Amino acid sequence: MAAAATPEPARGGGVSARRLAILLVLALAVVGGAFWLSARRTPPRDPALGTSVLAGLAAHLDAVDAVKLIGPGEKTLVTLERRDSHWQVAEAAYPADAARVRRLLLALGDLHVIEAKTADPARHAALGVEDPSDPKAQSVRLELHGLAAPTALIVGRAAGTQGSYVRIPGTSQALEARPAIDLARSPHDWLARGVLDIAAARVAAVEFARADGAPWRAERKSRDAAHFEVPDLPRGRELTSAGAADPAGNAFGNLEFDDVRPAVAPVPGEKRHRTVVRCFDGLVVTLEAPAAGTEHWLVVNARFDPELAARFPAAAGQQAVDAAQVKSEAARLAATTSGFEYRVPAYRFDAIFRRRDEILRH
Repeated sequence: MAAAATPEPARGGGVSARRLAILLVLALAVVGGAFWLSARRTPPRDPALGTSVLAGLAAHLDAVDAVKLIGPGEKTLVTLERRDSHWQVAEAAYPADAARVRRLLLALGDLHVIEAKTADPARHAALGVEDPSDPKAQSVRLELHGLAAPTALIVGRAAGTQGSYVRIPGTSQALEARPAIDLARSPHDWLARGVLDIAAARVAAVEFARADGAPWRAERKSRDAAHFEVPDLPRGRELTSAGAADPAGNAFGNLEFDDVRPAVAPVPGEKRHRTVVRCFDGLVVTLEAPAAGTEHWLVVNARFDPELAARFPAAAGQQAVDAAQVKSEAARLAATTSGFEYRVPAYRFDAIFRRRDEILRH
């Protein structure tokens, strides 16, 4: 019996395997070539990326005792000086907004490189980092004093919303850096705007003496009184409501000025408005202003009255008032406001020097 014939392998099997291997090799070569070309085309990473612009500053911010902003033509725009426990705007001889100064210093300490820009001095003006010795410069040179080594930075245009273009004086390399550096160029913008912040709950009485109306008084006889009373009302007149006089105690919280200037001596015979605020804890604040004029300027004086404080001791269960703290508060307020007068918005002025007719039923 003849043996069965062995089947022959398919002709195309071996060829397909070889083709598959060749295609696989070619694919790997293409991918490898693509990676190689990509690596050749990718620029090297900037070694300055993420580095501090003002190296070492963050650890020595408390040593800074002055900040100067120098503008076009080397003109000093703003000088901020540390005076004991507060910052002062030298040009106004008035306290600076400490929070704003602190934000600036923290931003400088955190300032880091995002990208190196042009090193061509001819192109510095496009980023606003040209030397401020040029009278037409748009840049500001910021100088920090009090540090072991001189520290300065030229600040130019904003780089988007989160950064600024900057340059170290004496170098040509411009940088894009973050965070953004906020440099207000007017001394007025650096002033501490708060004049008074007396919570209504502290107010025991307010005495109003307008130059063009009868004097009157709103008072609370105890700390827990629900409303301010108005004694000695004209015969036949009454309050519009039980709480009609309550706004009298609200006029002295979060009072900010629009402008400040050295106080002007009153003109002899000048009619003036006067308001006195007396607090349960002994703080007494007097505000005065000319009755005439289109602008609303006022002067502020403060003192501590120990007899007033003793008249209203803390009730049972309430925290006792620290007389020394209130006395210190009055002294600080007096020291700040002495010799100055403040322009305030018309609506705040009218509330401070309130008319009695506003709260009476017609």
